[in-house]
Amino acid sequence: MSLEHVEVKGNVFHPVLAVAFINFILTMVVLIMSTTIFARPSGVQMQFPSFREGITASGQAGAVITVTSENVIYIDGRVVTLNELRRFLAQGNYRREALMIKADRRASMGRVADILDLCRGISGASVNVSTIL
Repeated sequence: MSLEHVEVKGNVFHPVLAVAFINFILTMVVLIMSTTIFARPSGVQMQFPSFREGITASGQAGAVITVTSENVIYIDGRVVTLNELRRFLAQGNYRREALMIKADRRASMGRVADILDLCRGISGASVNVSTIL
């Protein structure tokens, strides 16, 4: 017998390898499908009402606190820190007037929430929040 005339009979691939390959493909499909199904964008979408300049809901002019996209705080056009805002609210009487927080839409909602809590806690006034477009 010569080795040159030997024919291979049957499948070239072993059945165990074919089953392992199919299992691998199915596992990859399940992983890809599960990550795309459960993937959610981060962040919270918030819609705030617009604000007419200088007039509050009661018709009186109150203090306007502005928060920029860089989280800089302004009171009626001048830059202040949180401590200065706290002192400003402590010395004023805003119980009859509404305070307005105008936040840039790219401002940190954590910073806006801090200012909102501070305004409600110290002055006890009604506080409105709107976004700057």
